Amino acid sequence: MREVTPPSTAGDASQPDLQPDPESVTSVSELGHQLRLLRLSAGAPTLRQMEASAAECGTSLFRSTISNAMSGQHLPGLSTVLAFASVCGCTAAEKSRWRAAWQRAYASRYVHRPESVPSIAHLEASESDGPADAMDGVLTAQVASLPIAQSAKRLTALEPRQAAAILTGLGANPASARMALMPHEQTRMILVVMAPAVAAECMAQMGAEKLLSLVSDMAEDAAAARIGELPQPIAADLLIRVSASQRAGILPFMNMHVISELLAHLEDDDALELLQTMDVEMAARVWSRRFLRLLALADARWAIDVLNAKAPGSLFPLLEGAPDEERFATFRMIGPEQRGELIRFIEPDEPRYWGWMKAIGRDKVTEAIEAMEPGRADYVLAIARRTWGPAFPDPRQHRQE
Repeated sequence: MREVTPPSTAGDASQPDLQPDPESVTSVSELGHQLRLLRLSAGAPTLRQMEASAAECGTSLFRSTISNAMSGQHLPGLSTVLAFASVCGCTAAEKSRWRAAWQRAYASRYVHRPESVPSIAHLEASESDGPADAMDGVLTAQVASLPIAQSAKRLTALEPRQAAAILTGLGANPASARMALMPHEQTRMILVVMAPAVAAECMAQMGAEKLLSLVSDMAEDAAAARIGELPQPIAADLLIRVSASQRAGILPFMNMHVISELLAHLEDDDALELLQTMDVEMAARVWSRRFLRLLALADARWAIDVLNAKAPGSLFPLLEGAPDEERFATFRMIGPEQRGELIRFIEPDEPRYWGWMKAIGRDKVTEAIEAMEPGRADYVLAIARRTWGPAFPDPRQHRQE
């Protein structure tokens, strides 16, 4: 693609046609056109420059993804549009306008309901006067009676919502057999308008490569809803195989409990890759018995941030079940306030927990007391004095002196 050098007046009112107008977007093609204008208005950076700028901000925005977004032929993910807007210098308010533009493009692609049914629906003259459900029932029976290749051809000619209704009536196995012979774009649209659970049943019958291709072309929220309904081994493998940028867009739409369960189906390296796709706050909400082990394999600074963001009430049970070395290393790695909150879960009346305090060490406990709110710090001080004796000093008194 030849890079364009915009004229010096590209940002002037004298050339309003070069100014992006996200409010004008009502379709995927218009979204692509406006993104091209946005890039021009930002000085026409090269795709490589845009990719590098996104990486500097901690976002994945690949050159191929940028090109597809501007083509107007593919609906980009919301995260792609927002990242695109960010590297072009858009403010938070402007990015809100681009979010709304994406939503309108998404609606035009997936939510539009035609007023009329294509002529192929009139396979029998009597169908035209009956209710829609009755028509779909008749069509389902007729499609089921045809050879698979012929029925796939007829389904391709239907509006996706009606084709989805007919395929739903056929059941997962017959439906997936017909979709295997249908064009990629029609199959994707049918899966999107199907109920997620029904779509997932059909998708589970498809080969891994076809499934990956279909999901890769779905909007992130639609992909997340269907991945969440797939059998967990298939869903886990699929999440690892999609691009990192799309995974980052899909995961925020998924149920955290489902994500946590999917980790159990992945090897440590893949599970860590899934975790590190998330931002710190999201990763901190994951529950997994392997959580501490996975963080030990991760970048130390990211791991510390995740540990400090994790709710103490969900982190402490993981520490209870961890080997001593892992447990004490975690206590020392986290910040003083988080460490103090975890110490508050220790029951001083149970001698087995005294070893925890001694392994953490007096200095680290002292830091925790200094960092905590007074009422909470008093409780930790009481536990410390149960461990090291009543002479354990209150560090806050020295600070006041």
